[in-house]
Amino acid sequence: MEKLKIFFKNPVSLGLVGLVVGMILGLVVLGWGIWPVKWTDAAPATLQEDYQRDYLCMTIDSYIKNQDMELMQLRWDGLGEDAEKLLNTLTPAVCRFSSTAEIDAFKEVMSIQSLVSEFSTDAPVLEAPAEELNGNVLEIGGEEIPEAKTISILPLAILILLTLVVGGILVFLMIKRSKGDNAGQAKAAKVVIPKNDNANDPFHQSEKNATKEAPLAQFMTTYRQGDDLYDDSFSIDSLNGEFLGECGVGIAETIGVGDPKKVTALEVWLFDKNDIQTVTKVLMSEHANNDSTLRQRLLSKGEPILIEPGMRFLMETASLQLEAHVIDMVYARGPLPENSYFSRLTLEVSVWAK
Repeated sequence: MEKLKIFFKNPVSLGLVGLVVGMILGLVVLGWGIWPVKWTDAAPATLQEDYQRDYLCMTIDSYIKNQDMELMQLRWDGLGEDAEKLLNTLTPAVCRFSSTAEIDAFKEVMSIQSLVSEFSTDAPVLEAPAEELNGNVLEIGGEEIPEAKTISILPLAILILLTLVVGGILVFLMIKRSKGDNAGQAKAAKVVIPKNDNANDPFHQSEKNATKEAPLAQFMTTYRQGDDLYDDSFSIDSLNGEFLGECGVGIAETIGVGDPKKVTALEVWLFDKNDIQTVTKVLMSEHANNDSTLRQRLLSKGEPILIEPGMRFLMETASLQLEAHVIDMVYARGPLPENSYFSRLTLEVSVWAK
């Protein structure tokens, strides 16, 4: 007790205790408990990459439908310096578009906008001489001072040209969409319902399926961080409705602590009623692949493979063949090692009879 009294009589010791108590009350009690920081109205440029892509897809869709150039430019500027790089990563599957026409048209519009901005900045400004102003003067303090006239025709001409080009692009898109509607809705739904027309498309065709037949089943599944109970499964039936098996995707391994779960590996499995063994592949993050201990633990769950954007892999049983295609993959950012857990992962799964 005496030691405590001596300790608190020292101004330095008392100041250190006050600093620690103040930090605990300020950061933990007030900052995290009572008045936590809440972000609102954040700019799109501050979002994660996958949400920036979603925002850009919605911007393209809004512009195609509403033709509001000013609103589109405002949203484009909100994405910051990486907007053009982000645009080049978009695919129809990510944006849920029926084809690349919308994305290609938007790229043309943005390239024209960039050209117009350069011309508008560099265009010369012509000033009429004071003696040719035909009497247009200002009177300041009893003295007449000629009023300068600014003549700039080039930006107006470029604006008219831009209007014609944008109008032509929109008419082209409307005609193409009309033709697609007359042909039927099958192409718009080709991601979910396979058709024979797409049999030669590498997006829908297994590299080892020589028969060029449509798959028996085709599914799209997406894991998002926060879906801690993620476990998708799908039934595989023959053309006459006979049950052949099942396939699915679920969480295989997590790292770290706290919610939401930080998924570092997912598993894809294929069950064949004519086979005694269920085939499983474990899709590892880059961190899990480089961690020998974690990789060894995942080996007991199935064949481990390093997952990468755009990759395809095959799984086979006695009578079924499954091909999975990585449509979209984004790593999460956080205090754990880089590229250690997923923010979003989208797979397209197709199944054929062998």
